[in-house]
Amino acid sequence: MKSGKWCTAREALRRAIQPGDRIFFSIASGQPQTLLQALAEDFEFYRDVEVINGILLAEHPLAKKGLQSSFRCISFQNSASLRQDWEEGRIDFLPVRYSDVPRVFSREGPKPLGAVLVQVSPPDDQGRFSLGVSASHSYPLALEARRIVAEVNERAPRTGGPCFFTEDQIDFLVECSAPLVPYREIQFGETEKRIAEWVVDLIPDGATIQIGIGNLPAAILKLLEGKKDLGIHSGMLSDSVVDLVEKGAVTNARKSVLPGKIVAGELIGTEKLFRFGHENPILEMHGAGVSHNAELIGKIDPFIAINSAVEIDLTGQINAESLNGVQISGVGGQFDFIEGAYFSKGGKSITALTSSAGRGKVSRIVPTLPPKAVVTTPRYLTDWVVTEYGVALLRGKSNRQRAEALISIAHPDYRDGLWEAFRRECIGLKAVGGREFGVRKRNP
Repeated sequence: MKSGKWCTAREALRRAIQPGDRIFFSIASGQPQTLLQALAEDFEFYRDVEVINGILLAEHPLAKKGLQSSFRCISFQNSASLRQDWEEGRIDFLPVRYSDVPRVFSREGPKPLGAVLVQVSPPDDQGRFSLGVSASHSYPLALEARRIVAEVNERAPRTGGPCFFTEDQIDFLVECSAPLVPYREIQFGETEKRIAEWVVDLIPDGATIQIGIGNLPAAILKLLEGKKDLGIHSGMLSDSVVDLVEKGAVTNARKSVLPGKIVAGELIGTEKLFRFGHENPILEMHGAGVSHNAELIGKIDPFIAINSAVEIDLTGQINAESLNGVQISGVGGQFDFIEGAYFSKGGKSITALTSSAGRGKVSRIVPTLPPKAVVTTPRYLTDWVVTEYGVALLRGKSNRQRAEALISIAHPDYRDGLWEAFRRECIGLKAVGGREFGVRKRNP
Protein backbone atom coordinates (compact mmCIF):
# COMPACT_ATOMS: atom_id res chain seq x y z
CA MET A 1 0.00 0.00 0.00
CA LYS A 2 1.52 3.32 -1.03
CA SER A 3 1.89 5.84 1.74
CA GLY A 4 2.15 9.10 -0.17
CA LYS A 5 4.36 10.38 2.65
CA TRP A 6 5.77 13.91 2.37
CA CYS A 7 9.32 14.13 3.70
CA THR A 8 12.82 15.39 3.03
CA ALA A 9 14.82 14.08 0.09
CA ARG A 10 17.31 12.34 2.35
CA GLU A 11 14.62 10.58 4.40
CA ALA A 12 12.66 9.53 1.31
CA LEU A 13 15.69 8.06 -0.43
CA ARG A 14 17.01 6.24 2.62
CA ARG A 15 13.64 4.58 3.07
CA ALA A 16 13.11 3.79 -0.61
CA ILE A 17 16.50 2.44 -1.69
CA GLN A 18 18.07 -0.69 -0.25
CA PRO A 19 21.61 -2.10 -0.73
CA GLY A 20 21.88 -3.87 -4.09
CA ASP A 21 18.77 -2.17 -5.49
CA ARG A 22 18.44 -1.19 -9.13
CA ILE A 23 17.00 2.31 -9.67
CA PHE A 24 16.01 4.54 -12.57
CA PHE A 25 15.45 8.30 -12.74
CA SER A 26 13.65 10.70 -15.10
CA ILE A 27 15.77 11.78 -18.05
CA ALA A 28 16.69 14.91 -20.04
CA SER A 29 14.85 18.08 -18.99
CA GLY A 30 12.99 16.09 -16.33
CA GLN A 31 16.10 15.00 -14.42
CA PRO A 32 15.17 15.09 -10.68
CA GLN A 33 18.10 17.23 -9.58
CA THR A 34 17.11 17.57 -5.93
CA LEU A 35 16.84 13.82 -5.42
CA LEU A 36 20.05 12.99 -7.28
CA GLN A 37 22.04 15.62 -5.41
CA ALA A 38 20.73 14.27 -2.09
CA LEU A 39 21.84 10.77 -3.10
CA ALA A 40 25.30 12.00 -4.05
CA GLU A 41 25.74 13.91 -0.77
CA ASP A 42 24.55 10.92 1.27
CA PHE A 43 26.58 8.36 -0.74
CA GLU A 44 28.16 6.70 2.30
CA PHE A 45 24.74 5.32 3.31
CA TYR A 46 24.37 3.35 0.04
CA ARG A 47 26.13 0.25 -1.22
CA ASP A 48 26.13 -1.47 -4.60
CA VAL A 49 23.13 0.42 -6.00
CA GLU A 50 22.79 0.02 -9.77
CA VAL A 51 21.69 3.29 -11.39
CA ILE A 52 20.05 3.22 -14.83
CA ASN A 53 19.71 6.34 -16.97
CA GLY A 54 18.78 7.46 -20.48
CA ILE A 55 19.78 10.69 -22.22
CA LEU A 56 20.97 13.39 -19.81
CA LEU A 57 21.47 17.09 -20.50
CA ALA A 58 23.18 17.79 -17.17
CA GLU A 59 25.97 16.04 -15.33
CA HIS A 60 25.33 12.70 -13.65
CA PRO A 61 25.93 13.35 -9.91
CA LEU A 62 26.19 9.64 -9.10
CA ALA A 63 28.87 8.88 -11.71
CA LYS A 64 31.55 11.07 -10.17
CA LYS A 65 34.88 9.91 -8.84
CA GLY A 66 34.80 8.33 -5.38
CA LEU A 67 31.20 7.09 -5.54
CA GLN A 68 31.83 3.76 -7.30
CA SER A 69 31.34 1.59 -4.21
CA SER A 70 27.96 3.20 -3.64
CA PHE A 71 26.64 3.48 -7.20
CA ARG A 72 27.22 1.44 -10.37
CA CYS A 73 26.00 3.54 -13.29
CA ILE A 74 24.63 2.10 -16.54
CA SER A 75 23.39 4.25 -19.41
CA PHE A 76 21.40 3.24 -22.49
CA GLN A 77 21.84 6.67 -24.09
CA ASN A 78 25.24 8.28 -23.72
CA SER A 79 25.43 12.02 -24.26
CA ALA A 80 27.97 14.84 -24.13
CA SER A 81 27.39 15.46 -20.42
CA LEU A 82 28.49 11.87 -19.68
CA ARG A 83 31.53 11.77 -21.97
CA GLN A 84 34.24 12.06 -19.31
CA ASP A 85 32.51 9.63 -16.93
CA TRP A 86 32.17 7.15 -19.80
CA GLU A 87 35.79 7.51 -20.94
CA GLU A 88 37.05 7.06 -17.38
CA GLY A 89 35.05 3.86 -16.93
CA ARG A 90 32.44 5.01 -14.42
CA ILE A 91 29.48 4.41 -16.74
CA ASP A 92 28.71 1.15 -18.53
CA PHE A 93 26.57 1.03 -21.67
CA LEU A 94 23.39 -0.96 -22.24
CA PRO A 95 22.40 -1.50 -25.89
CA VAL A 96 18.61 -1.54 -25.92
CA ARG A 97 15.92 -0.33 -28.29
CA TYR A 98 13.98 2.61 -26.84
CA SER A 99 10.61 0.86 -27.00
CA ASP A 100 12.05 -2.20 -25.24
CA VAL A 101 13.26 -0.38 -22.11
CA PRO A 102 9.96 -0.81 -20.20
CA ARG A 103 10.02 -4.56 -20.88
CA VAL A 104 13.66 -5.03 -19.88
CA PHE A 105 13.07 -3.33 -16.51
CA SER A 106 9.57 -4.66 -15.83
CA ARG A 107 8.87 -6.95 -12.88
CA GLU A 108 8.92 -9.93 -15.25
CA GLY A 109 11.95 -8.71 -17.21
CA PRO A 110 15.62 -9.56 -16.71
CA LYS A 111 16.38 -6.38 -14.70
CA PRO A 112 13.45 -5.43 -12.40
CA LEU A 113 13.63 -2.11 -10.55
CA GLY A 114 13.60 -1.47 -6.85
CA ALA A 115 12.85 2.25 -7.09
CA VAL A 116 12.17 4.95 -9.66
CA LEU A 117 12.87 8.63 -9.00
CA VAL A 118 10.60 10.95 -10.97
CA GLN A 119 10.00 14.64 -11.31
CA VAL A 120 6.32 15.62 -11.27
CA SER A 121 4.30 18.80 -11.36
CA PRO A 122 2.19 19.99 -8.42
CA PRO A 123 -1.20 18.24 -8.33
CA ASP A 124 -4.17 19.52 -10.31
CA ASP A 125 -7.63 20.05 -8.82
CA GLN A 126 -8.22 16.30 -9.02
CA GLY A 127 -5.06 15.47 -7.11
CA ARG A 128 -3.13 14.17 -10.13
CA PHE A 129 0.66 14.66 -10.30
CA SER A 130 1.64 14.98 -13.97
CA LEU A 131 4.94 13.51 -15.15
CA GLY A 132 5.54 16.90 -16.74
CA VAL A 133 8.32 17.00 -19.33
CA SER A 134 9.57 13.41 -19.03
CA ALA A 135 7.15 10.50 -19.42
CA SER A 136 8.41 8.06 -22.05
CA HIS A 137 10.30 5.84 -19.63
CA SER A 138 9.57 7.41 -16.25
CA TYR A 139 5.89 6.58 -16.31
CA PRO A 140 5.94 2.90 -17.39
CA LEU A 141 9.00 2.12 -15.27
CA ALA A 142 7.54 3.74 -12.16
CA LEU A 143 4.45 1.57 -12.56
CA GLU A 144 6.69 -1.52 -12.50
CA ALA A 145 8.99 -0.49 -9.64
CA ARG A 146 8.49 -1.52 -6.03
CA ARG A 147 8.78 2.07 -4.83
CA ILE A 148 8.25 5.53 -6.33
CA VAL A 149 9.94 8.67 -5.04
CA ALA A 150 8.52 11.86 -6.59
CA GLU A 151 10.22 15.22 -6.65
CA VAL A 152 7.31 17.67 -6.79
CA ASN A 153 8.77 20.63 -8.64
CA GLU A 154 6.59 23.73 -8.58
CA ARG A 155 8.26 24.85 -11.83
CA ALA A 156 7.37 21.70 -13.77
CA PRO A 157 4.54 22.08 -16.31
CA ARG A 158 1.35 20.10 -15.85
CA THR A 159 1.04 18.22 -19.13
CA GLY A 160 -1.91 16.30 -20.53
CA GLY A 161 -2.33 12.64 -21.36
CA PRO A 162 -2.47 9.48 -19.23
CA CYS A 163 0.92 9.88 -17.53
CA PHE A 164 0.13 10.95 -13.99
CA PHE A 165 -0.02 9.55 -10.46
CA THR A 166 -2.25 10.22 -7.51
CA GLU A 167 -0.78 10.63 -4.04
CA ASP A 168 -1.73 7.12 -2.96
CA GLN A 169 0.29 5.66 -5.88
CA ILE A 170 3.51 7.32 -4.70
CA ASP A 171 5.58 6.14 -1.76
CA PHE A 172 7.40 9.37 -0.94
CA LEU A 173 6.96 12.97 -2.08
CA VAL A 174 9.61 15.69 -1.82
CA GLU A 175 8.92 19.38 -2.38
CA CYS A 176 11.32 21.39 -4.53
CA SER A 177 11.55 24.46 -6.71
CA ALA A 178 14.25 24.27 -9.34
CA PRO A 179 14.62 25.32 -12.98
CA LEU A 180 14.20 22.42 -15.37
CA VAL A 181 17.32 21.32 -17.22
CA PRO A 182 17.33 23.22 -20.54
CA TYR A 183 18.65 22.08 -23.90
CA ARG A 184 21.52 24.14 -25.28
CA GLU A 185 20.89 27.01 -27.67
CA ILE A 186 20.36 25.76 -31.21
CA GLN A 187 22.06 27.40 -34.17
CA PHE A 188 22.24 26.22 -37.76
CA GLY A 189 24.08 27.39 -40.86
CA GLU A 190 23.79 27.28 -44.62
CA THR A 191 24.63 23.58 -44.89
CA GLU A 192 21.78 22.64 -42.57
CA LYS A 193 19.45 24.93 -44.50
CA ARG A 194 20.30 23.20 -47.79
CA ILE A 195 19.67 19.78 -46.28
CA ALA A 196 16.40 21.03 -44.82
CA GLU A 197 15.23 22.21 -48.25
CA TRP A 198 15.65 18.70 -49.68
CA VAL A 199 13.95 17.09 -46.68
CA VAL A 200 10.95 19.41 -46.68
CA ASP A 201 10.31 18.59 -50.35
CA LEU A 202 9.72 14.97 -49.27
CA ILE A 203 7.04 15.84 -46.71
CA PRO A 204 3.47 16.32 -47.98
CA ASP A 205 0.81 18.47 -46.35
CA GLY A 206 -1.19 16.47 -43.81
CA ALA A 207 1.68 14.13 -42.92
CA THR A 208 2.50 13.17 -39.36
CA ILE A 209 6.18 13.59 -38.53
CA GLN A 210 8.75 12.40 -36.02
CA ILE A 211 11.96 14.36 -35.58
CA GLY A 212 14.67 14.72 -32.97
CA ILE A 213 16.52 17.68 -31.51
CA GLY A 214 19.62 19.55 -32.62
CA ASN A 215 20.81 21.94 -35.30
CA LEU A 216 19.63 20.01 -38.35
CA PRO A 217 16.18 19.16 -36.92
CA ALA A 218 15.76 22.84 -36.04
CA ALA A 219 16.54 23.85 -39.63
CA ILE A 220 14.02 21.33 -40.97
CA LEU A 221 11.30 22.42 -38.55
CA LYS A 222 11.87 26.06 -39.51
CA LEU A 223 11.19 25.32 -43.18
CA LEU A 224 8.10 23.26 -42.32
CA GLU A 225 6.34 26.45 -41.26
CA GLY A 226 4.92 26.73 -44.78
CA LYS A 227 3.22 23.31 -44.67
CA LYS A 228 -0.44 22.65 -43.85
CA ASP A 229 -2.18 20.35 -41.38
CA LEU A 230 0.94 18.57 -40.19
CA GLY A 231 0.69 16.20 -37.25
CA ILE A 232 3.36 15.25 -34.72
CA HIS A 233 3.93 11.87 -33.11
CA SER A 234 7.48 11.93 -31.79
CA GLY A 235 9.70 10.71 -29.02
CA MET A 236 10.67 14.25 -28.13
CA LEU A 237 9.64 17.82 -28.83
CA SER A 238 11.86 20.90 -29.11
CA ASP A 239 11.21 24.64 -28.95
CA SER A 240 10.78 24.74 -32.74
CA VAL A 241 7.52 22.80 -32.46
CA VAL A 242 5.97 25.75 -30.60
CA ASP A 243 6.56 27.95 -33.65
CA LEU A 244 4.98 25.38 -35.99
CA VAL A 245 1.82 25.32 -33.87
CA GLU A 246 1.62 29.09 -33.52
CA LYS A 247 2.06 29.59 -37.28
CA GLY A 248 -0.71 27.09 -38.06
CA ALA A 249 1.47 24.49 -39.79
CA VAL A 250 0.73 21.85 -37.12
CA THR A 251 -2.96 21.17 -36.53
CA ASN A 252 -2.97 17.35 -36.18
CA ALA A 253 -6.30 17.51 -38.05
CA ARG A 254 -5.50 14.66 -40.45
CA LYS A 255 -3.92 12.24 -37.98
CA SER A 256 -5.45 8.78 -38.12
CA VAL A 257 -4.21 7.93 -34.60
CA LEU A 258 -5.00 10.31 -31.71
CA PRO A 259 -6.30 13.00 -34.08
CA GLY A 260 -6.02 16.59 -32.93
CA LYS A 261 -3.20 15.75 -30.52
CA ILE A 262 0.56 16.17 -30.53
CA VAL A 263 1.98 12.97 -29.04
CA ALA A 264 5.39 12.95 -27.36
CA GLY A 265 7.33 11.22 -24.61
CA GLU A 266 9.79 14.01 -23.72
CA LEU A 267 9.87 17.81 -23.84
CA ILE A 268 13.51 18.80 -24.36
CA GLY A 269 14.01 22.52 -24.71
CA THR A 270 13.74 25.76 -22.77
CA GLU A 271 11.08 27.60 -20.80
CA LYS A 272 9.44 28.46 -24.12
CA LEU A 273 8.59 24.79 -24.64
CA PHE A 274 7.83 24.05 -20.99
CA ARG A 275 5.29 26.89 -20.77
CA PHE A 276 3.75 25.77 -24.07
CA GLY A 277 3.23 22.33 -22.58
CA HIS A 278 1.57 23.53 -19.39
CA GLU A 279 -2.11 22.52 -19.44
CA ASN A 280 -2.14 22.70 -23.24
CA PRO A 281 -5.02 20.55 -24.56
CA ILE A 282 -3.26 19.96 -27.89
CA LEU A 283 -0.42 18.05 -26.23
CA GLU A 284 -0.48 14.53 -24.79
CA MET A 285 2.54 12.96 -23.09
CA HIS A 286 2.74 9.18 -23.37
CA GLY A 287 4.95 6.32 -22.30
CA ALA A 288 7.20 4.56 -24.81
CA GLY A 289 4.47 1.96 -25.35
CA VAL A 290 2.64 4.65 -27.31
CA SER A 291 5.26 7.20 -28.35
CA HIS A 292 7.62 4.53 -29.77
CA ASN A 293 5.14 1.82 -30.69
CA ALA A 294 6.03 0.80 -34.26
CA GLU A 295 2.80 -1.16 -34.74
CA LEU A 296 0.72 1.86 -33.72
CA ILE A 297 2.84 4.25 -35.78
CA GLY A 298 2.37 2.04 -38.83
CA LYS A 299 -1.34 2.89 -38.72
CA ILE A 300 -0.63 6.62 -39.16
CA ASP A 301 -0.91 7.51 -42.86
CA PRO A 302 1.41 8.95 -43.98
CA PHE A 303 4.05 8.86 -41.25
CA ILE A 304 7.42 10.52 -41.90
CA ALA A 305 10.35 9.58 -39.65
CA ILE A 306 13.28 12.03 -39.78
CA ASN A 307 16.53 10.95 -38.14
CA SER A 308 20.26 11.48 -38.53
CA ALA A 309 23.45 9.44 -38.53
CA VAL A 310 27.15 9.52 -37.77
CA GLU A 311 27.92 7.70 -41.01
CA ILE A 312 26.35 5.47 -43.66
CA ASP A 313 28.09 2.96 -45.91
CA LEU A 314 27.46 2.27 -49.57
CA THR A 315 25.11 -0.64 -48.85
CA GLY A 316 22.90 1.59 -46.67
CA GLN A 317 24.01 0.44 -43.22
CA ILE A 318 23.59 3.32 -40.75
CA ASN A 319 25.72 4.01 -37.71
CA ALA A 320 23.99 6.61 -35.54
CA GLU A 321 25.63 5.98 -32.18
CA SER A 322 29.40 5.44 -32.24
CA LEU A 323 32.42 7.44 -33.38
CA ASN A 324 35.86 5.87 -33.79
CA GLY A 325 34.73 2.97 -31.63
CA VAL A 326 33.44 5.22 -28.84
CA GLN A 327 29.77 5.08 -27.84
CA ILE A 328 28.53 8.67 -28.17
CA SER A 329 24.78 8.08 -28.20
CA GLY A 330 22.53 5.02 -28.06
CA VAL A 331 20.18 2.81 -30.01
CA GLY A 332 17.47 5.30 -29.12
CA GLY A 333 14.17 5.31 -30.94
CA GLN A 334 15.49 5.50 -34.49
CA PHE A 335 14.71 1.88 -35.33
CA ASP A 336 11.23 2.13 -33.74
CA PHE A 337 10.26 5.07 -35.95
CA ILE A 338 11.89 3.68 -39.09
CA GLU A 339 9.97 0.44 -38.64
CA GLY A 340 6.74 2.36 -38.06
CA ALA A 341 7.27 4.44 -41.21
CA TYR A 342 7.97 1.27 -43.17
CA PHE A 343 4.45 -0.04 -42.47
CA SER A 344 2.70 3.32 -42.85
CA LYS A 345 0.77 3.80 -46.09
CA GLY A 346 2.73 6.51 -47.90
CA GLY A 347 5.26 6.56 -45.05
CA LYS A 348 8.88 7.56 -45.46
CA SER A 349 11.99 7.14 -43.35
CA ILE A 350 14.46 9.96 -43.97
CA THR A 351 18.08 9.91 -42.78
CA ALA A 352 19.48 13.44 -43.01
CA LEU A 353 23.16 14.20 -42.45
CA THR A 354 25.91 16.52 -43.60
CA SER A 355 28.09 14.95 -46.28
CA SER A 356 31.28 15.49 -44.30
CA ALA A 357 32.53 16.16 -40.79
CA GLY A 358 35.61 17.71 -39.19
CA ARG A 359 35.47 20.79 -41.41
CA GLY A 360 35.33 18.63 -44.52
CA LYS A 361 38.18 16.31 -43.52
CA VAL A 362 36.01 13.19 -43.15
CA SER A 363 33.29 11.82 -45.43
CA ARG A 364 30.16 10.65 -43.64
CA ILE A 365 29.33 8.40 -46.59
CA VAL A 366 31.91 5.62 -46.39
CA PRO A 367 32.67 2.50 -48.48
CA THR A 368 32.06 0.18 -45.52
CA LEU A 369 31.48 0.87 -41.86
CA PRO A 370 34.71 0.70 -39.81
CA PRO A 371 35.30 -2.49 -37.77
CA LYS A 372 34.29 -0.88 -34.44
CA ALA A 373 31.28 0.99 -35.82
CA VAL A 374 27.79 0.04 -34.64
CA VAL A 375 24.95 -0.78 -37.05
CA THR A 376 21.97 1.14 -35.69
CA THR A 377 19.76 0.64 -38.74
CA PRO A 378 20.25 -2.32 -41.10
CA ARG A 379 20.57 -1.71 -44.82
CA TYR A 380 17.25 -3.36 -45.68
CA LEU A 381 15.31 -0.71 -43.73
CA THR A 382 17.18 2.36 -45.00
CA ASP A 383 14.83 4.37 -47.18
CA TRP A 384 15.67 7.98 -48.10
CA VAL A 385 19.09 9.55 -47.43
CA VAL A 386 19.62 13.30 -47.71
CA THR A 387 22.75 15.47 -47.62
CA GLU A 388 23.32 19.06 -48.75
CA TYR A 389 24.03 17.63 -52.23
CA GLY A 390 20.70 15.96 -52.81
CA VAL A 391 18.47 12.96 -52.16
CA ALA A 392 19.10 9.23 -52.56
CA LEU A 393 16.28 6.67 -52.44
CA LEU A 394 17.64 3.25 -51.45
CA ARG A 395 14.55 1.13 -50.95
CA GLY A 396 14.21 -1.45 -53.72
CA LYS A 397 17.71 -0.83 -55.13
CA SER A 398 20.55 -3.28 -55.67
CA ASN A 399 23.97 -2.87 -54.08
CA ARG A 400 25.37 -1.18 -57.17
CA GLN A 401 22.35 1.12 -57.48
CA ARG A 402 22.62 2.03 -53.80
CA ALA A 403 26.30 2.86 -54.17
CA GLU A 404 25.59 5.02 -57.20
CA ALA A 405 22.81 6.89 -55.43
CA LEU A 406 24.83 7.51 -52.26
CA ILE A 407 27.99 8.55 -54.09
CA SER A 408 25.95 11.10 -56.03
CA ILE A 409 25.08 12.92 -52.77
CA ALA A 410 28.50 12.53 -51.10
CA HIS A 411 30.84 15.48 -50.80
CA PRO A 412 32.45 16.05 -54.24
CA ASP A 413 35.95 15.67 -52.78
CA TYR A 414 35.21 12.06 -51.86
CA ARG A 415 33.13 10.76 -54.78
CA ASP A 416 35.97 9.37 -56.88
CA GLY A 417 37.47 7.61 -53.88
CA LEU A 418 34.13 6.11 -52.89
CA TRP A 419 33.54 4.77 -56.36
CA GLU A 420 37.05 3.30 -56.57
CA ALA A 421 36.61 1.61 -53.19
CA PHE A 422 33.27 0.15 -54.26
CA ARG A 423 34.69 -0.99 -57.61
CA ARG A 424 37.63 -2.79 -55.97
CA GLU A 425 35.31 -4.83 -53.79
CA CYS A 426 32.74 -5.78 -56.46
CA ILE A 427 33.63 -8.26 -59.18
CA GLY A 428 32.61 -7.24 -62.70
CA LEU A 429 32.42 -3.49 -62.20
CA LYS A 430 35.89 -2.55 -63.46
CA ALA A 431 34.56 -1.49 -66.83
CA VAL A 432 32.53 1.33 -65.33
CA GLY A 433 35.25 2.65 -63.02
CA GLY A 434 35.39 6.03 -64.73
CA ARG A 435 31.69 6.69 -64.70
CA GLU A 436 30.68 10.23 -63.77
CA PHE A 437 28.16 10.86 -61.00
CA GLY A 438 26.07 14.01 -60.83
CA VAL A 439 23.91 15.38 -58.02
CA ARG A 440 20.73 13.39 -57.52
CA LYS A 441 17.79 15.53 -58.57
CA ARG A 442 14.46 15.88 -56.83
CA ASN A 443 12.91 12.78 -58.38
CA PRO A 444 15.43 10.04 -57.55
